[in-house]
Amino acid sequence: MSTNPRILDLGAAVTLITALIYTAGWSYAYHWYDRFELGLIGLGIPFQYHFMYGFWVLQSFWWLILAIVWMVGLTYWARVDPILDLMARTAPLWGLLAFVLFYFMGEAAARADYRDHRESGFQHYPLVRVWATLDPGDAPAKLQTVQQDLTAGNYRLLLQTARSLYLIRPNQDGGQMPTLQIPHDQIRALRRIPTNPGR
Repeated sequence: MSTNPRILDLGAAVTLITALIYTAGWSYAYHWYDRFELGLIGLGIPFQYHFMYGFWVLQSFWWLILAIVWMVGLTYWARVDPILDLMARTAPLWGLLAFVLFYFMGEAAARADYRDHRESGFQHYPLVRVWATLDPGDAPAKLQTVQQDLTAGNYRLLLQTARSLYLIRPNQDGGQMPTLQIPHDQIRALRRIPTNPGR
């Protein structure tokens, strides 16, 4: 008996699982940063980070993943031909449903994590003190207040990219949290205030 069909099936399964994990991770990142009014394209998040986010999603829904694996394994082990034939004929539909399921799993995990972080005041994100290059005397009154908060260490570092810092000032009201973006060329000095590590 040739092993080529089994190797092809295994390769297809690995490809499908990889794509599903990426989909869950991309959905998580999209919905997470959307809470801060940020889009993924401008952030330039590395490709491999979406797989890390995807594994976070799988951790959140481990019971559902185990249930799916158990049902599929039981179906193949029992070798119920009518069910196997039906699954083979409707494979594209099941594949599409799997991608939709993983997309919504990513959204749900991001929503739950955001709620948990908001309730804890985003304490796992380090407080930072930032000194801008803009002269406070030349800045509008509103910007002067922001600069005072920056130097006082009232903002937390959400994300640092090659071009900018993305800072948040946690509060307890509902809804999305706007993010302060500061390009690196407008920063004179930056000091991170240590915090407890965590997700």
